Amino acid sequence: MDTKSQKTNIIINEIHFWKQNKMLPEQYCDYLLALYNQGEDLEDTDGKPSSLWGAYFSSALLIALIPFSLFVIYFTELSFVLQTAILAGFVVLLIFAGIYYSKKEMVLPVVYIATALILLIYSVHLSDAVLHGGKLTTYIVLFCNCFLWTLAGLYLRLIYFTIAGAAGFLILIVSIVI
Repeated sequence: MDTKSQKTNIIINEIHFWKQNKMLPEQYCDYLLALYNQGEDLEDTDGKPSSLWGAYFSSALLIALIPFSLFVIYFTELSFVLQTAILAGFVVLLIFAGIYYSKKEMVLPVVYIATALILLIYSVHLSDAVLHGGKLTTYIVLFCNCFLWTLAGLYLRLIYFTIAGAAGFLILIVSIVI
């Protein structure tokens, strides 16, 4: 191995170390690695490819909480307190997942969407159980959820939440009028 490739390997190892220890932003390290590797071999130092499958698996688990929460509410004979505790546990789990995945751009939208949908299910179920499910209370709860989605979309600059909130408002208004 010539001196030039030895120096290049040393630099590449240093960049991997910087990336692993977050001494430089990840985008900078990826750019430098692509530059020194001439666009090839963008694996981590331990030889593992990027954790794309881990992100897919985490996303699938978080999305699986949505049908499971529907199952807990509508297809079980659990008491109201136990159903509420399970759904509150899901929301807390999703909040912690949001904190954990706050730097991972791929999984974070899944956390947001799953949290929003489970909060929607939970709030409708809670209003139905506590306030005995009047149409007016259900509409108020749905409007509040749509307002929160729109607010979250504007605050976090997430277009899918803004669109979902606006579409929810529109659908609710149409369903009330018709």
